[in-house]
Amino acid sequence: MNFRVALSSMVVAWGLVACGGGGGSPGTSSGEVVVPPPPATPTMSLSLVDSAGTVLTSPNLSQTQSQFLKVGLKDAAGAAVPNTRVTVTLENAIAVLVPATGQLTDASGYSQFKIQPTNVTSSGVVLATAVATVSGAELTKTIDLQISSGSVELSGLSVTPQTVQKGQSVNVKVAVVVNGKPAASNSVAVEFTSSCGLATPAQAVVDSAGQASAVIQTTAQGDCSLAATAAGKTALGSYVVTAPPVTGLQFVAATPSVIYQKDSPGANTSLVTFKVIDSIGDPVSGVAVAAGLTNTDGGTNFCGSPTTATSGADGQVAFSVCGGTLPATVQVRASLVASPAKFTDSNILTIQTGLPTQRFFDISATKLNFWVGGYFTSKFNGNKTSISVFAADRQGNPVPNGTPITLVAEGGQLNTSGLSSCIITDGRCTVDLIGQDYRPMGSKATGGDPRPGRVTVLALADGEEYFIDANFNNRYDTGELFEDLGSPYLDKDESLDFAASYLNLVTLTDEGEVTYPIPAAALGTKACPTNSSIGLSAAFTCNGSWDRLTKVRRAMTIVFSGNAIGNPGFYDESIPAEKRTQTIAASKSGITVQLADYDGNPLPVGSSVAAEVRKANPDGECSATLFGSAIPNTTEPSWHSVSLEKCDSGDTVLFTVTVEDIKSGYAVKVP
Repeated sequence: MNFRVALSSMVVAWGLVACGGGGGSPGTSSGEVVVPPPPATPTMSLSLVDSAGTVLTSPNLSQTQSQFLKVGLKDAAGAAVPNTRVTVTLENAIAVLVPATGQLTDASGYSQFKIQPTNVTSSGVVLATAVATVSGAELTKTIDLQISSGSVELSGLSVTPQTVQKGQSVNVKVAVVVNGKPAASNSVAVEFTSSCGLATPAQAVVDSAGQASAVIQTTAQGDCSLAATAAGKTALGSYVVTAPPVTGLQFVAATPSVIYQKDSPGANTSLVTFKVIDSIGDPVSGVAVAAGLTNTDGGTNFCGSPTTATSGADGQVAFSVCGGTLPATVQVRASLVASPAKFTDSNILTIQTGLPTQRFFDISATKLNFWVGGYFTSKFNGNKTSISVFAADRQGNPVPNGTPITLVAEGGQLNTSGLSSCIITDGRCTVDLIGQDYRPMGSKATGGDPRPGRVTVLALADGEEYFIDANFNNRYDTGELFEDLGSPYLDKDESLDFAASYLNLVTLTDEGEVTYPIPAAALGTKACPTNSSIGLSAAFTCNGSWDRLTKVRRAMTIVFSGNAIGNPGFYDESIPAEKRTQTIAASKSGITVQLADYDGNPLPVGSSVAAEVRKANPDGECSATLFGSAIPNTTEPSWHSVSLEKCDSGDTVLFTVTVEDIKSGYAVKVP
């Protein structure tokens, strides 16, 4: 017997019985089975629309028009679903989305993603997939989009200006059309090339106006070609680069740099060489140069050779100088025959000066804090640090070898091979500062540093005041900005102000600061500018005029460090509290301390730092990890930290510093 037939018969029979049982309910059909509709679910829509929101029937992505993927979400009741994240992904990289990440639907349940070809050469089919989750149900829609490569045309290639000097730049621009319309922003990259320089950027993308632009820095002169290339299309242009003007002379060398008197043993002749340069520092050939001597004492002369010469292919000219019968300082002054005001001296340059200038004068030390000791610490003699002085001219060129540097110090001894000064070689020279008495005793003056053992070192050299060359003629002209300098001084108390008289804190002896001489013409009584002379010049010693010859200077502080950590309970009251050994922060997770010697200065650089846990409970598991296992190169007390694991209140961390086998410590209890 067929089960489905039997079941159907049973249902019908039941229905008949039900109907015949005394009158069924009105409107009930006999023998019908009612099947409920499937439950409603959330829905998603995905379409390609234009900038006005109109749905596009063609699935083709445009190379020029803005298009968007519009995603809509509705819940099971057909209502819009706002504030719900929608993500759209692309199966390949021939198109791009903005935004590239997901975004939320708006109040109407829609979210739009701008979509465009990656570039004008993109071609093929890309599948876009939209994904969102509504009421726990994940919804997905896809759409296939066709991309056709664009037809690119370049036009209106322009160069501005059309004529420039070598070393200057030109601006280039070209219009880019795709499929007959201005290219969309960032859709096309244009490569600019030139026979006379390099373009920046090398690949310029189209802007919102459909144009690509770049800057070409010229490196050659003549009739220059220009090409803009994109998608196999090229536009050509041209411009002219002229020779830059001759701006001056450089002193190159005097070989040898020392000559001897007539009839004395040794070389009597020196070949003094100069170079003619243009506005970008390149050599210039074929320029007539005249030479003269600033000093002819004892019959110093040009050895009977010509005093006019023409620069060669390397821009250089050379003149022979012979010594006379007297010892003398000699300078050869070379000038351009066509422009006599453009000149330079064999050891003092006017245009590209060669003199040290203040902005390019610097000082440093291998050790800012080394074991010597100050007033409240143990003392040790003989250790040293190397002080290096760096000197360059106004354009960053090293000053000539042989330029002398003078150094003075507030304490210790400056000494290298028996000299406290040094001679520049390759832009620098070095003198050692040896640790010994005198050890400074701190300042009682307002604004001065009260800590002993801090030594100011000052370096001085003959140089010039820095100026801003507004008209690029490589020389100072009236009205141009400059940095006025007055009398240099040794800032012993580190106050950045000259103190002709002040007392130290220990013996109350007058430590009075002193100034150092500068050429009389550079000295004045005017206030020195606060934007360039802080700590460099004594007050009211500037003259308000640019000085080609003055003293350039630079100072630094070197610390004569003690060899033991200062105990917080044993500091002299003159040492500032913030400079003493102390706990900066402490908790069960970590401790940070400041370590200083008894003068409130850092301990010696390179000294090893260690941290040791002392447990209150022998069975405890407290451990510490130290950060910074050596004292740094510094003029101020140093900070050191440990991280703690499984430590309890009462456990102690002992910080130790070892200086040449001498160990000292500072203990901090875990709170």
